[in-house]
Amino acid sequence: GAECGINAEVEKQLEMGKKLLAAGQLADALSHFHAAIEGDSDNYIAYYRRATVYLAMGKSKAAIRDLSKVVELKQDFTSARLQRGHLLLKQGKFDEAEDDFKNVLKSNPSNNEEKEAQTQLTKSDELQRLHSQALSAYQQEDYEAAISLLDEILAVCVWDAELRELRAECYIKEGEPSKAISDLKAAAKLKNDNTEAFYKISRIYYQLGDHELSLSEVRECLKLDQDHKQCFSLYKQVKKLNKQIESAEELIREGRYEDAINKYDTVMKTEPEVPIYATRAKERICHCLSKNQQATEAIKVCTEVLQLEPTNVNALKDRAEAYLLEDLYEE
Repeated sequence: GAECGINAEVEKQLEMGKKLLAAGQLADALSHFHAAIEGDSDNYIAYYRRATVYLAMGKSKAAIRDLSKVVELKQDFTSARLQRGHLLLKQGKFDEAEDDFKNVLKSNPSNNEEKEAQTQLTKSDELQRLHSQALSAYQQEDYEAAISLLDEILAVCVWDAELRELRAECYIKEGEPSKAISDLKAAAKLKNDNTEAFYKISRIYYQLGDHELSLSEVRECLKLDQDHKQCFSLYKQVKKLNKQIESAEELIREGRYEDAINKYDTVMKTEPEVPIYATRAKERICHCLSKNQQATEAIKVCTEVLQLEPTNVNALKDRAEAYLLEDLYEE
């Protein structure tokens, strides 16, 4: 009788879970499927339904684990194999995915399943071909071609961290680092402890002059590994620069222009390699000189900024004010 009681309880949990899943109440459905599995750890239907919930929640790794359990418990459950094959393909695991599709074809599939498995096998072959073309384009330093091939592959293999890292690398080589950021962010999510991705994102932000975002990304790297040498030395540099810029801006707010100019001189010494920081510092020095009624020096520094960035509105405005001070209306 006890056995019957357990089964009835498991059935009840499965039924409840199914209703909640249909209603889109994923978290509640999940807890019922957990309970069903606790009550009967060999119930392949419970794992299959839980995998469906994980998928709807975007938890692909957990879904694959459950589908593997289903396949282990019930070898001929073709829809679980098909599902797993799909997910493995999205992760870029071509060989494992193809094993699943071939297995489906061997195990008496329905017409639809047979068609589906065939289609997926063909797709996987095509993706592998594109993959080797992309790698050889990358090795030949034809980054533009590599990017366009990777675009095609990643349209399907959305969860392949390595391919995203490769495309990011191509963007960097092509001189378009800002385009690499979204791929690197995805790679950081897809791969546990991906310190390398956080380091690269932080460096890109730093090179682009976004020291605040750089600082927050490099901190993520150090959270994962506090002894990461590259991240630690970047962290020290960005933190120092960040602090100097913050205190210079504080001085400007207080109207202490002389001190702010000195502080921005220090910023230029702290980061002599990345040109955008010198340009930003000069733009602020031009502002301070103009505010401080030092017209001649202001005009000189503002003009330097405008040679680098002809449409820099702040420098144009500050230089105009300096000209007014000098009464050089003709300029």
